[in-house]
Amino acid sequence: MIFDLAESPIYKVIQINGILTFSNASDRHLHAEHIFIRAGKLLIGSEEQPFPRKAQITLHGLKEHKSMVYDNAIEAGNKLIANIGTIKMYGKKRTQNIARLHATANKGDTSITIDANLDIVPGDRLALAATSLAHLASDDAIVVSYDNSTGVTVLNTPLNFTHFGAAVSTASKYNGVDIRGEVMLLTRNIVIKGEDVETWGGQIVTSDTIEGDLTVRTG
Repeated sequence: MIFDLAESPIYKVIQINGILTFSNASDRHLHAEHIFIRAGKLLIGSEEQPFPRKAQITLHGLKEHKSMVYDNAIEAGNKLIANIGTIKMYGKKRTQNIARLHATANKGDTSITIDANLDIVPGDRLALAATSLAHLASDDAIVVSYDNSTGVTVLNTPLNFTHFGAAVSTASKYNGVDIRGEVMLLTRNIVIKGEDVETWGGQIVTSDTIEGDLTVRTG
């Protein structure tokens, strides 16, 4: 079966006993409370042909909503994808998932300098790792603009912390370790997320089980 809706209604339960694939003709958004991959596969893109558009699965539900049970022994909770079959998702490849700071970014700055010639675009989300002993001193922000030739990246919010950077690697000074701040690209074109309600996030559970007729399902 091919999922070809731009926006689906919120399905209570989707049980997959065959193959469900996403059409790549345009963006796709599947809404559901429970998705159960039982004797089948959920496929988005392939290793040979990664999904070129945006694909999102949003899981819905509240804490008190009914839980899904695999069998008499395994209760998987609610607001979830439960998998005792196969899930394979291949999104667009990005040129680089982790870059380095080429200059120190100070608290309050709204721009940073990172590697040039990346495929970063406005709307991408970046995370800046802590470079101090304060391990929680990390930042994340949305890209407003990115200069492909210089690596100068304008952010939508000021930084909360200072992050060390330098024009060249520090590996020669620190026994091969480059201590410049890491900048991670968080944006992907395939997203699984829980509806933002009650701080109750979505879950993905992969497991094995034995059905009543002694059929073994291996997630």
